[in-house]
Amino acid sequence: MTAPFGEHRPTEFQERMRAAARTLPDNYVGRKAASLLLGPAGGRTGRAFDVDIFGGARARLHPHDNICEKRVYLTPQHWDAEERRFLAEIIARHEEKEFVFADIGANAGLYSLFACSECRKHTLSFRGIAVEPDREMQRRLTFNLEASGAKNEVRLFACAVSSSEGNVLFSVNEASRGMSRISSDGEISTPARPLADILAEAAANRLDFMKIDIEGHEHAVLEPFFSEAPRHLHPRWIQLEISHEIANLSAEELTLRAGYRIAKRTRLNSILERIA
Repeated sequence: MTAPFGEHRPTEFQERMRAAARTLPDNYVGRKAASLLLGPAGGRTGRAFDVDIFGGARARLHPHDNICEKRVYLTPQHWDAEERRFLAEIIARHEEKEFVFADIGANAGLYSLFACSECRKHTLSFRGIAVEPDREMQRRLTFNLEASGAKNEVRLFACAVSSSEGNVLFSVNEASRGMSRISSDGEISTPARPLADILAEAAANRLDFMKIDIEGHEHAVLEPFFSEAPRHLHPRWIQLEISHEIANLSAEELTLRAGYRIAKRTRLNSILERIA
C-alpha cells in the first residue's frame, strides 16, 4: 500500500539544505554549489520526499533517478525557469474561463501541476491531458495529482504517442527517467496512439497550450498531426523540446511551416505561437 502524502517529508536538516539551495543563482556557480548541497539535502539517499511545490501543489519527488524531480526538489529556480515564466504569463492573460493544457511526455506531472497551480491563482478552470508511457512515471504522476487535489482536472493517457496506432518498443532509463524513449532496441513493448486520436478521445475542442517532450520523437508525432488533425485542435501555443533535433527532421521547422512563429527560445526548448 502506498504511504499517504506527508509520510516522507524531509528532515529539518534536509529542509535547511533545500532552503539554502533555493537561494542559488541559475548559473555555473549556482549549479556547482547545488551539487554540493544535494547529498546533505537527501537527494542521494535513493528515497522519495513529500514536498510542497509551485505555491499550491504537492508532489512525492524522487531526486535520485529523474533530473526534473531532482531540480524541483532542490533548486526549482533552475528547472525550466524561462519556460515556466512564459507559461505563467500566458495563463495570466488568458481570456477564456477554462485553460486547456496538453502535456505530451508528462513524466511525473510537474508541468501539469505547475499549469494547474497557475490557473488556480487566476481562478481559471484547468483541464489537463497528460500522456505518459512509462509505468513508473504513470504511478508517480497519478500520486502527485491526487496529492494536489488535481486528479479530476487531468486525464492520463497511459500510452506512448506516435505516428500511428499500435505497439512500439520503449527503452526505460532507470538512472534518469526523463530520458526514457521510443527506441528500436527498447526492452518494453508499449501501446502507442496518434496525438489526434488521443485528443479526440479526450473530447478536446481546442488546446490553449501543449508541451511536448518525447526525446526526439516529436517530428514523427507532429507531422501527421498537423496534416490530419482539424485546425481547431492545433494548439494556440506549443512548447517543443529542440535539444534532440535531427537534420532534415526538425520538429521546429515543421511547426513553423504549419503556421507558427517562434515566440521564445531557450537552451532546451522553443515556444511557438500559432499565427495562421
